[in-house]
Amino acid sequence: MNRKEAIEIIEGLYPVDSDYPDTNAVGDRLLARAKREAENWRTLPDAILFRYAELCLAEENKATVTIEKQRARR
Repeated sequence: MNRKEAIEIIEGLYPVDSDYPDTNAVGDRLLARAKREAENWRTLPDAILFRYAELCLAEENKATVTIEKQRARR
């Protein structure tokens, strides 16, 4: 399979940018899986790595706030 063939297959089946929500959701799930299986997150482009770090920080902050609220209720 070459790049053109891969794009044609994806476009015909589960493109992540589909106008159909169900098709879009399957495409999103499959693309995420393909990325996880094909590359190490440490080698991702800077823009993705920086966004990933931002999302990690936001998630950690959210968890910290939740824990603090739970402690305050005790």
